[in-house]
Amino acid sequence: MQALKRKNAPNRREKRRKAILEAARQVFLRQGYGATSLNDIVGVSGGSLATLYDLFGGKAGLFQAMVEEECENFFGHLDFETLEGKEPPEALREIATLFLEGVLQQPKMSLLRVIVAEVPQFPEVGTIFYRAGPGFGHEIVTDYLRTQSALGKLRIDDPMRAARTFIALVLGPFHMKVLCGEEIDLTPEEIEQHLDFTLSAFFRLYEPAVG
Repeated sequence: MQALKRKNAPNRREKRRKAILEAARQVFLRQGYGATSLNDIVGVSGGSLATLYDLFGGKAGLFQAMVEEECENFFGHLDFETLEGKEPPEALREIATLFLEGVLQQPKMSLLRVIVAEVPQFPEVGTIFYRAGPGFGHEIVTDYLRTQSALGKLRIDDPMRAARTFIALVLGPFHMKVLCGEEIDLTPEEIEQHLDFTLSAFFRLYEPAVG
């Protein structure tokens, strides 16, 4: 019986962790970081403050875990090793589609709105989000472009700058509009047209090297 309890313990712990993270996501997005107490989160998730502290160390640790999980869910579709084996037009279109869909989906932008609102009082939340989200996305694009340039498939002297250029072309005017709460309703055809423009403009700047 004791062995069975030990075997089941990690499962219960993981279920409790997931329940707290889901509650944290709901409450943080609804109330913001500063206005949220750990009692608010426990009230939604159930369990105890002791368990929350044991799993996350406190409010900052819980917020960081929640942000990292959200970003992992977003970027989980991008596997660098898989991307590395694809030609630039295919891989960059895949990346661009993911980034654009993330911006156009209001639920995914809710977290960013919370971050922007809380940064003046809690600058650490901005650092947590940037490293796990935009910063990580920039690294993915930079690494891919660096590899493709080394292979001679793109002509890039500064992969980091090229990555910034690519992301700016993808997000265009949509990022700021959605951040300000404006609804953007693009048809599938309009999305494809924007992606076509993005890739065409990028390749004009960093055209594939001619052997």
